Amino acid sequence: MIKTKVAIISYGNCPNLGDRIGQYIIYNMLPYNCEVKFLYLPPFWKDNDKKEIYDLVIIGTGHSIFYKTLENEDFLKFLIDQKKILGIFGLQYHELLDLKKFHAFTNLFNHIFVRNKKDLDFFNKKDKISHSGDILTSFFPLSRWTENGKINIKPGIVDDNNDALSIIKKIQSFKTIESHRLHPLLAGLQSCDEFIFYEQKEVGKDQPSNKFNNMLYDIFESNFEEGVLYKVDKNKVMDYRKTVFKNLEIIEKKIKEIIEKK
Repeated sequence: MIKTKVAIISYGNCPNLGDRIGQYIIYNMLPYNCEVKFLYLPPFWKDNDKKEIYDLVIIGTGHSIFYKTLENEDFLKFLIDQKKILGIFGLQYHELLDLKKFHAFTNLFNHIFVRNKKDLDFFNKKDKISHSGDILTSFFPLSRWTENGKINIKPGIVDDNNDALSIIKKIQSFKTIESHRLHPLLAGLQSCDEFIFYEQKEVGKDQPSNKFNNMLYDIFESNFEEGVLYKVDKNKVMDYRKTVFKNLEIIEKKIKEIIEKK
């Protein structure tokens, strides 16, 4: 039997809810004969992985990449040697990206499925990119809240070691979601009536990640301010789900096309 060597390179070693879930979504798109290795992006890249050659390298599982992803020269050299590269990611801390490095990085890809519409402007080869929406939407069930109250999701949720579905069910039980983390908010939007968000600012108070507003713009087609209570437009949430699920089929088809042509 001929195996296809695939590397899924992500931030799956991080405890964030989205980083944990995304690996499952991508892995389940692969054909039966794929031999898979899970690797981790800079700053967690290990040089002992740099000599391997894969039939397909998938960068990202729906999470964000940022300026630190581009700082390891050995990782970029590893990518140059690969047969095919597919990207599935969004961006954060856009202002800190070195565009020269970013373009050198993204020009190595056969195709990139980009999470947010506002991210598209940072790519210079438009024929290699598609807007996917946030693929993690597919892991969050469409539901209804049962508790007439508010859950406040602090940054410390990353230390919650419960399984992902248990975390999601708890989030989705509340009428109002207040969140400091992106994908817990996205989970909550599938069930809640109201939400409040706070942009992540892990590199400094004056440097927002822009992840929240970019995601919310994709869903609701308008800009939002942090710390403000908003009503959820259920119809737009449903429309966004429809778009993401359709795009997941396109991503899976693209993966299989690349593997068949190896």
